[in-house]
This record gives sequence, structure tokens and C-alpha cells, in this order.
Amino acid sequence: MSNIYDIHPLWMLFKRLARRKPLKPVLLDLNNDQFASISSLTFAMIVSPEFDTRIPNASMTARLGWCHGFRQIGFPFRVINILELDRYLPRLTNPICWLTEADYRYLTNRNLRILRHFPHIVWVNTWFQDEEQYLQSRNLPDLSSPMWLRKRILESEPCFVFTISPQQCFEFYEEWVKNGLRLLSLPLAWDNTIYPQEPRWDMDFDQVTIAFVGGYWKYKAQQLDQYLKPHAKRLTVYGYSKWPYGNYGGVLPLTREGALYRQAKIAPTINEPHVEIMGIDINERVFKVLGSGGFTITDAVPAYREWFSTDELLIPENVNEFHEILHLACKDQAFNHKYRKTGQRAVIDRHQYSHRAISVLETLSLDMK
Repeated sequence: MSNIYDIHPLWMLFKRLARRKPLKPVLLDLNNDQFASISSLTFAMIVSPEFDTRIPNASMTARLGWCHGFRQIGFPFRVINILELDRYLPRLTNPICWLTEADYRYLTNRNLRILRHFPHIVWVNTWFQDEEQYLQSRNLPDLSSPMWLRKRILESEPCFVFTISPQQCFEFYEEWVKNGLRLLSLPLAWDNTIYPQEPRWDMDFDQVTIAFVGGYWKYKAQQLDQYLKPHAKRLTVYGYSKWPYGNYGGVLPLTREGALYRQAKIAPTINEPHVEIMGIDINERVFKVLGSGGFTITDAVPAYREWFSTDELLIPENVNEFHEILHLACKDQAFNHKYRKTGQRAVIDRHQYSHRAISVLETLSLDMK
């Protein structure tokens, strides 16, 4: 193995140091699990120095969801710095390791050798033939990873790789399969530890009509402007900064987010532009809104239909239909209530992180036979 793989993690750390970023992940109290000593296995969530529990972005909440999912089916979890695998992994009871493609940027040769000794699964990005040409022809940004990073994943010999995209979009991940890896679809899910099924009522949200929690940037604005800008007068956004339109509700702690979704008349689910075009990288919002008892309508992403029936989730065929459904949901209480109820039941029955954890265990048991 080339020494470049040891130089690259050092270079990543140097860049973080130059930007005055933490050189270790910020974990706070995540690893206080009193049942670790009596369990037959441990779920090992491997993270890079970029992980920070103080920043509730999608990457952080998804990782916490997986940890909570394994804990809910009776197994402890540990969150481990990828730079310290040699120190901690051998101490754990039968660890099952979870990491992302991006985490491999910090993986040294020594820690790669350690990782090979333990079952591990990897959340991968797209990899398909003529990828650059496909993206350019549709004016999409380059979503691909460098080839050396993909080879690094192959060298680690994971039990399987997975995507949060539905199976109907596996064509965008075909090269992983061609290179001998098993590919699974493991969508994001509802984390009922953070987003309760019946959140406590919050008076601040009594008058919210349309709620959206998230940032506004140039790329995603292509979707946000089409779907939400026409409703700016009734829209309240929450996050670290204001949008060019809509009312600004300020920064919203995770502990209050579920109440907002439940009390708002509508909490739309809007993805980035490539999601609508390709059907991949479907975000977590639909699961946490429905799990909290909220009403949501997605952007025009037919791929959702692989996971939800027509009675469980409203998926418009185009932007105009989105606006029509939104207006109906604002004025028709029975219509609104129906989809809250059926959508929440679908998430409770099929789309919790505990369901994803069970899928992993079932898949690994088949492989180990």
C-alpha cells in the first residue's frame, strides 16, 4: 500500500488546523452506554474529525439515528475516531463497523489493516460508467469521488456497501457491483429518540403554516425557489441564517424540531436538484416529519414511491401539482389529517432506524454462513 495513504490524512488534518477546526471529532456524552459489558456485539460508528454533535446537520443526525437504532434492538454503540481504530476496535465485543466513503480520506494504512479484521459496511456515493458526461449533460455538479478513494474502499474489503437511494436507482452505483461488492439499499429513517411520536406541544409554533428547517444556498435554491418561494408569506424557516424570503424563526434545537413538524400545517420535503433528476440521495426529512406526526409533501421525486404507497405520501408529478396539493392541505383539515395518520403509520411500521439495524444483522448473518 502506498505511503500516500498516510500522507493524505495528515494533509486533511493540516487543512483543519489552518481553518481552526477541531482535530478530533466532538462526541460529548455519546459513549456512555451501561449495557456494553453484557452485549454479544457492539455497533461501532466510525467518524472523522469532521463529526461534531454540536452541529445538527444531516450527516450528524443520520449517524445518531443508526446508533439509536442498534441500541433499540438491544445492542450498545460506540462512536470511534477513524484515526484511533487501532486503539479502540480491538477492545470492543464483536464490533460491526459503519462508516462513509468520505471517512476514508482520514484512513491510514495501519488503521486500514485493523479495519479489515472486523465486519464493516460503507455508505458509498455514486460510481457508474460515463459519470462525468452524464452529470455535465444535465448541468449537475460533480458528485463523484476520486478514484484513489474508491480503491481504498475496495482494499478494506467491506461486508457490503450501501446507498440511501432506492433499488430502482442502482444503475448509478453499478461500478461497485462490477468490482465485486454487494450493494444494498438502506434508506435514511426516523429516529424516534430525537423526534418523538408525540412531541410536547410548543406555543411558539401555534401560528406556523408552512415550516422548513434548513439552509439556503445557491445549488439547493434551484429547488427551494420553485417550490417554496411562491408561498413566502406563509413560510417560516429555521436555521443558522435567514433566507431571501419567508419569515425567519431563528436557530431551532433538535429537541424542538419534532414539535414544529407536528404543529405546522405543512412541513414540505424538498431535495437538492440532482435528487429530482436521478432519484438518489433522498434526504431524511420525510421520515422525521411523518414520524413526528406532521404533514409533508415532497418535491417531484418519483423514487419515493418505492418506499411509500399513494395513501401514505403525497408525491407530485410536477411543481404545479405541488402547489395545488399544498393549497388543498392548508384548507382541508380532513385531507391533512388523513396523510398525517397514514404517513406516520408507514414510518412506524417500516422506516425506523431499528429496521435498518435489523436489515444489517440479517444480511451479515447470511454472509457469515
